[in-house]
Amino acid sequence: MTEDQYLSLCEKYFKGMCTPKEEHMLSAYQDTHGMSNLSISKEDEERLGKILRERVNHSIKAESAKNNPLRIKWQAAAAIAASLLVFVYFGSEFFNAQKNKDSTALAVNKKIKNNDILPGSEQAVLTLANGESIKLDSAKNGVIGMHGDAHIAKSGNGLVISANGKNTTNVLNRIMVPRGGRYDIILPDGTHVWLNSASSLSFPTAFAGKERKVLLTGEAYFEVTKDKRKPFKVEIAGKQEVEVLGTHFNITAFDGEQDINTTLLEGMVKINCNKSSTLIKPGQMAINNPQQKLKVVTADVDEVMAWKNDMFIFNNENIVSIMKKISRWYDVDVEYRGAVSGVNFDGNYSRSKGLKSLLKNIELTDKVRFVTEGRRVIVIVI
Repeated sequence: MTEDQYLSLCEKYFKGMCTPKEEHMLSAYQDTHGMSNLSISKEDEERLGKILRERVNHSIKAESAKNNPLRIKWQAAAAIAASLLVFVYFGSEFFNAQKNKDSTALAVNKKIKNNDILPGSEQAVLTLANGESIKLDSAKNGVIGMHGDAHIAKSGNGLVISANGKNTTNVLNRIMVPRGGRYDIILPDGTHVWLNSASSLSFPTAFAGKERKVLLTGEAYFEVTKDKRKPFKVEIAGKQEVEVLGTHFNITAFDGEQDINTTLLEGMVKINCNKSSTLIKPGQMAINNPQQKLKVVTADVDEVMAWKNDMFIFNNENIVSIMKKISRWYDVDVEYRGAVSGVNFDGNYSRSKGLKSLLKNIELTDKVRFVTEGRRVIVIVI
């Protein structure tokens, strides 16, 4: 890795955009090059500062071309903050470590600080049809449940359901993902389902009869195995049914929220609700609100799929909506002080980081500040 590449990765880290692989590369580079024992001259310090300032200016000019004042303000400020942080760490910790050997701060810290709140992880509880509950994050790999000749097995951080054609039962099992969790499951027909935090899926150990049906609460992304003889159906609390043969789509239907959003990525689906039905095409979202007629709009697929891709993407999104996502993923409660109407934000952020860094990035917009008390986050509108 060159010095230029190393500087770029450091900047990405402080913007919250480093992948786990890139963080590992940074740590390995530091260990290999003995950063903690390096010293730097005043001339080199000034040279590094110049490099970082040039990158900040380039970042601001690039954002200005997009004509989005709010995005410019946040990302430019984030770039400046990142630059300053990298420079401070370079000058004070990496290269001048000999002046303060007791310092443990590094430009890329391998550990999340004790007072930070960790992001969600692969965890869920499986309740079998017989009432038995299994905590999946502590269960060992292998078969963890059986019903007739159907098997439910844990494989890595997911579930695999298998059954042969002789199994004709439609009894339901339920996987529940808590706040601060996520999990995926492969159903007996080979359909792959990814579940977001605060979500649950009820499913049979075998799909008997003329259809394949599951029940969903919360948010899930489906990649459905094609079977023209048996349409695949997702039912949401008796309010909506999504019917497909084989396709990729995302459904958002959290408890306490009126809208049920179905976004299609591939294939075609039929939405059945309010004694009517409609078809949507790839790139479209169907919005089902009980107080309005079913509406079909063009979807921002990147934003919809951000959670599955381990990202937050906010496009002029209100702080209340943002904090609902944060609350579910970091398992925190939220309190508001001040009028939140019209307090919107743009930005992208990795969901693999601790909560503190995310909140600091949002604070750079000078619209809100946060106070964290245990697992409660107070949002103060400025």
